[in-house]
Amino acid sequence: MHPHLKLIFSLVLTLSLGVSASAQTYQNAIGLSLGTFRLQSIDQQASVLEYSGNALPLVGLTYRHWSENSRFNLRLTGGAGTMNPSRFGPRTYTTPMGEGKTYSYQISSAMYVFDLEADYLRRVGSAEPGKFTTWVGGSIRESAWYADEVGNFPWIVNTATLAPVIQTDYAFQPNHSLTLRIDMTVLGLISRAIWSNFPKSTDDTNVGAYFKQGTRVVTVGKLGNVNVQVGYSYRMSSRMSLGATYRARYLSYPDPRPVRAVSSSISIDGEVHF
Repeated sequence: MHPHLKLIFSLVLTLSLGVSASAQTYQNAIGLSLGTFRLQSIDQQASVLEYSGNALPLVGLTYRHWSENSRFNLRLTGGAGTMNPSRFGPRTYTTPMGEGKTYSYQISSAMYVFDLEADYLRRVGSAEPGKFTTWVGGSIRESAWYADEVGNFPWIVNTATLAPVIQTDYAFQPNHSLTLRIDMTVLGLISRAIWSNFPKSTDDTNVGAYFKQGTRVVTVGKLGNVNVQVGYSYRMSSRMSLGATYRARYLSYPDPRPVRAVSSSISIDGEVHF
């Protein structure tokens, strides 16, 4: 068994055994996920090249609360990896030092990803075994991508968004279910490099000036930000569930120069119900 899967199973089992069992219907869950993250981006403000990034492992923590008619979900994920031009990968440069000596160095950008999301959903229609159950609601989300050398400069795309959500669950067996979830941003903030790349200020720090000068209020007419999630869950017992989730995101924004990015992740998820 893969070490990451062993870790999830061991933690879920330990937590579940540490709580006494009862016959009640649980309405809360805490979860741990481990997975991989991939990003492909063309940011014309930073470089004419397409960049690709990978983070492994991508670690996630979740809390869920539900009732017959509503759901609340809180999810935090983060990871670290590398990001380099898709065509060239990490690049090695060699400089003559004289007397037949050379100095070689490699440019390979470190990448960090962070995501915090909360959503609230209400059920639409009835919930019957073997049939589709639909939920609608809203989501708030903070997301950041950072790499220290894209076009030889630090690169960050940070968004804080508000989006309507629609989700459909299908319980095809008593302990097995599938989920499809879609949301699209209607209002938010985006922070990225300004036209000159270097914000200048006599009053603010470099980081403060970056976000102060590079943050804009955006709506659906200008910011393209769509998230799709597909998940599978297996209820092992009243206390535990295991599953897998695939998530994909499309982002586009035109100013000061266009950026387009597609990210995806796949994870193994474990939950303890209480």
